[in-house]
Amino acid sequence: MSPQEEQHRRGYSVPTGRPYQLAELRGKLGSLGDQVQELYEGAHPAEYEPVTDALHGAFRTAAGMAPAKSYTGCADHPDGALDPEAPDGWGRCLICNDRRRMSMRRQGLTPSSGALDAERPRRLGYPVPEGPYTLDKLRGYVREVTEASFHLSVSSPGDAFVDIADGLHRAFITARELSRPRNPSGCAEHPGAPIDPDAPPGEGCIFCAGRKRRAQRSPQTPEMLPRIRRGERRQLGRRFDRPSG
Repeated sequence: MSPQEEQHRRGYSVPTGRPYQLAELRGKLGSLGDQVQELYEGAHPAEYEPVTDALHGAFRTAAGMAPAKSYTGCADHPDGALDPEAPDGWGRCLICNDRRRMSMRRQGLTPSSGALDAERPRRLGYPVPEGPYTLDKLRGYVREVTEASFHLSVSSPGDAFVDIADGLHRAFITARELSRPRNPSGCAEHPGAPIDPDAPPGEGCIFCAGRKRRAQRSPQTPEMLPRIRRGERRQLGRRFDRPSG
């Protein structure tokens, strides 16, 4: 018997506090729609700050009604560090994977895809949209969440609240980026970069201008070596042959 059939056979009970949280969520979404509609292209970053705060509050409310998520997939360390080199079939928790590696070294084994059974799949984190972040994207995320909230009820499955929380998190990230101070250089890669006064119009980012100059520099041009920290040793190769005699 599937878990859904077993739950239906035993009966369904509304989680504690869900009716109040659902009413609170709908109230926040209603005011959010009005706030987003009042924004316009070229609005000052400070005008996005109230929307960002409201979206974060709505996201926290929706996340409280959704099943708990884990960023690592680990029951012991759900919010721990992620392992960037986790082998196939392992979890993403860096702490647990380091313990496994140490245990396997003592046994003389090497990690492989079949060494460990795959962990039970868990919901990992909340989605973060990719840039560029625009007002149209923000309105689209808020519209999708508002339309999806019309079908919510106290007996809705947990996946429905997960979708609402995911959509609100995308909208929150977008609004947060739009609320940051505008970039005077117009560079999407380095938003806070200073302006290079010698750069041509439209290429004012001092980092991108410096990168372009280095690419155009002759190979024989001397280049300043990066500064090293105290206690470190720098290995220098000979750039010129030692004179004879």
